[in-house]
Amino acid sequence: MSRIASYSVQEVSALRSRIEAELKQCLSFQEASQKFVDVLYQELRGSAVLFRVFATVELDQLPDREKDFARELARVRGFLPELDPKTPVLTLLGTRGRHLPWNDRLRSERHLAIPLGSASFIKTIPMVTRLIGDMGTGLDWVQKQQGNMIVNSMGRMARVLYVENAVSARTADGFYVVPDRDFVAGNGVRTVVGLGGAYLNGTLVAVVLFTSELVPEDRVERLMPVLHGFKVATMKLVMQRKLFS
Repeated sequence: MSRIASYSVQEVSALRSRIEAELKQCLSFQEASQKFVDVLYQELRGSAVLFRVFATVELDQLPDREKDFARELARVRGFLPELDPKTPVLTLLGTRGRHLPWNDRLRSERHLAIPLGSASFIKTIPMVTRLIGDMGTGLDWVQKQQGNMIVNSMGRMARVLYVENAVSARTADGFYVVPDRDFVAGNGVRTVVGLGGAYLNGTLVAVVLFTSELVPEDRVERLMPVLHGFKVATMKLVMQRKLFS
């Protein structure tokens, strides 16, 4: 069983090729996202806890279930009037993990569809959304550090989120980077990796890997070609708005 810390450049290259080959027959972005995390989880199961794919989708392009989820979250958080049909919604498109409920995106109770319609709200939501929000700033080749969380920008098309140790990592204002402490403790979560990028039409995507090993930072960036392979395989689907199965 492979682990991220020991994954070689040659293995990354082979995995990218496999991903591009296996995803090219997918009929929707959602189908491809699920297959992508299935392949990743199988390949890296030596340290895999939970792997997920998120992407921004405009509210009016969501299926009814996701649309209702986003609206209810906005209502509960007090910014429903700010939503409009073009509001970007951070949507869970693929999920694979140790427990059966984690393998069905529609069973997500908190992360199925997170509307990005309020700057004040974005500041309060999980690190995946913070990464996606940062990707829209247009800042190139910047490194920001908040406590133990480092976000490396490699142009607007690719980013890496690295949380070395989810047990202890906090933001500058004192909050845990991974706020669900039961999830972290109960599943032995250590390093969290986020690989983010953008498509030509502005759709943003983030692959988040919760792992059970402490992964050195220099090993994390080795995985970026895997995201590039996923983007190549799904570019046509995203550009043609073939998003959901």
